[in-house]
Amino acid sequence: MSEETRLERGLRTRARIFGEEGEERRQAFAEASPAFAQFVTESVYGDLYARDGIDDKTRETVILSVLCAQGRDREFGYHAKAALRIGMTKEEIQEIILICAIYAGAPNAVGATDESLRVFKEFGV
Repeated sequence: MSEETRLERGLRTRARIFGEEGEERRQAFAEASPAFAQFVTESVYGDLYARDGIDDKTRETVILSVLCAQGRDREFGYHAKAALRIGMTKEEIQEIILICAIYAGAPNAVGATDESLRVFKEFGV
């Protein structure tokens, strides 16, 4: 049997972390730029997410923190959904936002809070 390719591993990982929404987003990226969609799938989900250094919850904690600190609200919401899917709690996400409010500024935390409220409502938590 052949070894799994980066693309196959990326598709499998993305589906595990992001569910159907991940595939829908990949398809939208592919429509806009097939090369970008392949790059993200292989490099981010096939390589970065496949690394053994930290677990999925820790990885999403880092990603949520960075996105909050940068004021990337839409991406924060996308990753908040992923975090809930892999077992993070509402309270853990709220704590990340609180820490970011101190270290990255309240305006960025407000945007992340707005997104998290939308996601919590969608997930019923």
